[in-house]
Amino acid sequence: MNPYLKLIRIHNVVGASIGDFAGYVVASHWHLLPERLLLSMLVVALVAMGGYVINDVFDVEIDKINKPDRPIPSGQVSLRNATLLAYSGFAFGTAISIVLGYLQALVSAITSLLLYWYARSLKRAGLPGNLVVALTTALSLFYGGLAYYQGNWAALVFIPTAYSFLLTLAREIVKGIEDYVGDKAYGVRTLATTLGVERAWDVAKALLLVVLITSPLPYFLGFSVIYLILMVPFWYLTLKSLLQPKTIEGGGKARAYLKGSAFIGIVAFALGAVPLDLLVNHFP
Repeated sequence: MNPYLKLIRIHNVVGASIGDFAGYVVASHWHLLPERLLLSMLVVALVAMGGYVINDVFDVEIDKINKPDRPIPSGQVSLRNATLLAYSGFAFGTAISIVLGYLQALVSAITSLLLYWYARSLKRAGLPGNLVVALTTALSLFYGGLAYYQGNWAALVFIPTAYSFLLTLAREIVKGIEDYVGDKAYGVRTLATTLGVERAWDVAKALLLVVLITSPLPYFLGFSVIYLILMVPFWYLTLKSLLQPKTIEGGGKARAYLKGSAFIGIVAFALGAVPLDLLVNHFP
């Protein structure tokens, strides 16, 4: 892979844009304003890019030991160029967001600051860092609704935003469990290193249980039967994560399952928001 694409984690950047798309179509019930939708997806992609790159900038010394093949420690991308790319992502993303409105620009700027703060210090602060990652991930969905900004957009987009937050928070705790040995050696404060692996698992499993129990609710709040159909693989993967043993190895398996859960959840909300009359008109 091109070192710059690897540096920005292109698959994650695309995933963030898909989250924004899902938030937009949920808020608008698929009444698309293409220009605003594309601009919001671009804003989210640029800010997410900045966040991933600045994370590698601050982690360069640790990566020289743990991940020497990463673009910066391997010398494929200079630290100067990476720093410039990170700040450019934040700056251009926020500048473009002004076209959407001042509130949209404010959210973009705040998200950029949170991502910078996370990379600089919060990453090693345990739960506060987990909360920032969960919040900024969920904001991708929220930003799509904010870009639409009509009708009862906030009430509609709140549901997928809340699920994204809870699922991402659980996944971050599970990642801390998976990385327990390295984090312990480098003094990184995660729930696993501060409370122990089993206690961290208890918190992660409680969050996943809340998600599983409440996940049918959106169907009764207006999402179509398509949502319920797509929830089947979501329930399967999330349940597989929930049933993992309370071990470091279980953390690695659960993280992989939860990545699939997150993607299916986004698709379920997006397609579940398609109005039935729209489906009937296109598929008589």
